[in-house]
Amino acid sequence: METRNICLFVPYHKDYQSIHTVNFVLETEPQMYPSFRTESLYKVHLVRTGNGFLHTMGSVQPLSEGDIFFTFAGTPYRPESGENFSYQYVSFLGARANQIMERLGISPAHSVYPNCSALTDFWQKGLSVPSDLTDLISESVLLYTFSYIGNRVLSQKDSEERSDDLYLKLKKYIDDNFNDPELSLTSISEAITYHPKYLSALFKRRMGIGISEYISIARIQNACTLINQGLFCVSEIAALSGFRDALYFSKVFKKKIGLSPRSYIASLKK
Repeated sequence: METRNICLFVPYHKDYQSIHTVNFVLETEPQMYPSFRTESLYKVHLVRTGNGFLHTMGSVQPLSEGDIFFTFAGTPYRPESGENFSYQYVSFLGARANQIMERLGISPAHSVYPNCSALTDFWQKGLSVPSDLTDLISESVLLYTFSYIGNRVLSQKDSEERSDDLYLKLKKYIDDNFNDPELSLTSISEAITYHPKYLSALFKRRMGIGISEYISIARIQNACTLINQGLFCVSEIAALSGFRDALYFSKVFKKKIGLSPRSYIASLKK
């Protein structure tokens, strides 16, 4: 493994409205600090090897090979080295950089982006360019990293929106069909054309309960509504609520309500 540090200094152009990269550094033996430090520059780091931790005020985040992490001007931080820990970083400043970070949601609260090893080759090649191109390559590395993170953020947002739409479709289908005795995870999966395991996991993540439990609750709530509306025939209530068998309905009803259907009906007649 390469053991020397590399620091490429970038020609300085005083333009605080744009993006200015200050240096492009490879640290194979990163400096570790016993206490928090505060700097005047922003830095974006790519972990090349090993693992470590990023300490900020109030949090500790693990770092491993391929992770991107940011440190922020005026914000205290402290890196902690683990086994075989090395990283590269680009330090930068400028209003344009601040605008991009704000747009992408990059902040001290969201400063670590795991699994960005696709950037490693581009970052590594940047260290071997001629010195008169250092400003171009360091800025390219920074902007490409911003672009990569932006694509991930947008992809995640699109995925969440699709997940929201699917969840609403799933819940509506169950709400519209809970009184169908044939309703099951399999039939729901066939109707919505998604794998049953995916639908089950999505629903439980959003609702906190499984699909079968939700269907059971919806059926018992419907049974209570029918009783409160004056329907007292247990077998009819069971059928209208999605139960094939009145005895099984009575068992589920008592488990959920604490009374059998007949006892519940009797309590309303008093």
